[in-house]
Amino acid sequence: MKTLVGITSVLASAFLWLGGSGIARADHDDDRRDRQEHRRMEHDERRDEREVRREEGHEMRRENREERREMEHRPGPLYRARMAPPPMRAEVRPRAPSPRHVWVGGYWGFEGGRHAWVGGRWELPPQPGHVWVEGRWGNEGGEWVFTPGYWSAAAPVYAPPAEVSVTLAPPPPRGEVPPPQPGPGYFWVAGNWHWDGRQNVWMPGHWEAERVGMVWVPAHWDRGPGQWRYRPGHWRPVR
Repeated sequence: MKTLVGITSVLASAFLWLGGSGIARADHDDDRRDRQEHRRMEHDERRDEREVRREEGHEMRRENREERREMEHRPGPLYRARMAPPPMRAEVRPRAPSPRHVWVGGYWGFEGGRHAWVGGRWELPPQPGHVWVEGRWGNEGGEWVFTPGYWSAAAPVYAPPAEVSVTLAPPPPRGEVPPPQPGPGYFWVAGNWHWDGRQNVWMPGHWEAERVGMVWVPAHWDRGPGQWRYRPGHWRPVR
């Protein structure tokens, strides 16, 4: 009887040990599966983050390309003023940093209720073959509007400044004595009466730097029936 009780006790102990070991192995397997699932979820999250960053990068590059195309083909007015800009200043160009650099000429901006000169500079085209189209002021219904310069993938189409028709005749031209020439490659632009949208204003003569492939067209007045037509001086491509 004692032997039977001993055997039963041993068997019970063995069963409990085997059961406990099985439970332990099951718990270990569950923990391993949990860790694997956690690592998989972290991997998926990192992959999703990379995809989001990649998509954001594509979207940013697409927006930049569209913005460049818009600036190339549809530049908008940058300044508006009631008064005409002063004559262009003669600029001395420093040495170009490289043969690929293009000179971007200075222009008159409009800040704080007055015209302010923005000096020229050398710039690299955004892509090979692009050309720089100079900004320009134009009179629109008595208001002066400046269209900024921009890079264009194709040679710009020449568009002369619009004529202004007025009933008031310009006064006789003033006599001028040109100052000394700033240096080689400059020519004298004679002064003229300029229509600022309300009245004739005398624009003194100045020295202008030559531009490769361009020719200067002087400002001039033409008398018509009952009115005067004025066209400002401007650059045009050599034909």
